[in-house]
Amino acid sequence: MKFNELAPLVRPCFSHNVAKSKAKTVKKMFELITNYGDDEEKPYDLAEVTLRNYFNNGKIDDLASKVWNRLDRTEFEQAIKDASDDARTSLATSIKNGRYTTKRVDRGTVAHVCADLFMEIIGEAAGQTAIKNKKSFPMTRESKIDIRTGQHQSIEYIKEKNVIRVDGVDYPIPPELADEEANITLELPYKSALYEIYTVKLGKKINDQNLKHEAPRNIVNHFDRQQRDFNDAAWYEHSLRDTVVDFDKQFSLLKKDAYGGIEETYYNDEYGKNGMKRLREVQNKIITITLDLSNLKNIDNILSNNIKKGLCHLMVNDKLIKSWVDINEE
Repeated sequence: MKFNELAPLVRPCFSHNVAKSKAKTVKKMFELITNYGDDEEKPYDLAEVTLRNYFNNGKIDDLASKVWNRLDRTEFEQAIKDASDDARTSLATSIKNGRYTTKRVDRGTVAHVCADLFMEIIGEAAGQTAIKNKKSFPMTRESKIDIRTGQHQSIEYIKEKNVIRVDGVDYPIPPELADEEANITLELPYKSALYEIYTVKLGKKINDQNLKHEAPRNIVNHFDRQQRDFNDAAWYEHSLRDTVVDFDKQFSLLKKDAYGGIEETYYNDEYGKNGMKRLREVQNKIITITLDLSNLKNIDNILSNNIKKGLCHLMVNDKLIKSWVDINEE
């Protein structure tokens, strides 16, 4: 990706006063991606015509070389996070459609992905082979977080920074899944189980091909919410696997604990073939459960209600739950 490809995409994320000017957009981008003090000379304080040329032709080699040693992604990433939902959705769609990254990109992850792209653009323009990122920490196998009880004073997820703070030290966790993990086949069991609910409710076959065209808006919205919950749970699983010691065992215990908490609700005969009600009641139940069988409970603030709801769909994929409609299905 080139700078003159990124700048037009990022532009709508800034205030109108900045976005209306190509020169101001470029200056704002470099201001946010660097850490110059108020009293320091800033290499991006340039004539408007020069900044506009950067916007139009993307040839930022000279400026990139000057700022290379002063890169700091924190404020740039936060600025994208603070943009409107529509702006972030549009930015994510443009990055995805342009195939500018192989990482998962959506409204929730676009700030991180966009900062990655900007850092890479500057690094390439400056002739560097590695991306300088002062706010990142290498997460090797040896540096995984040990969340066993009693090992730390506190372990807390800081959402706005997307880090796990362990006794005051921040460990970043990746917000995106690689494409091969995020863009999973359309025939995932949890999706088929949802289509079964809609088929019974509407009295006609619903599948991936006709959902958006033949199902009413409330059903499409329901599906989109369930997909977001599933993606949140998948993010939790895949991101923490690279961050936490003994994660697979602990995540297995978490799902076992969750299933034990919702099993009685799931098998309630009163719901009959009403899969929509069964799913709703199970999800209402799971958000009330204290999941403390796994050591993952020691990470405060990360297991949100959306992730808990998404665990229900992971349990379908794991075949712990086989159907929301027919609980006796073999």
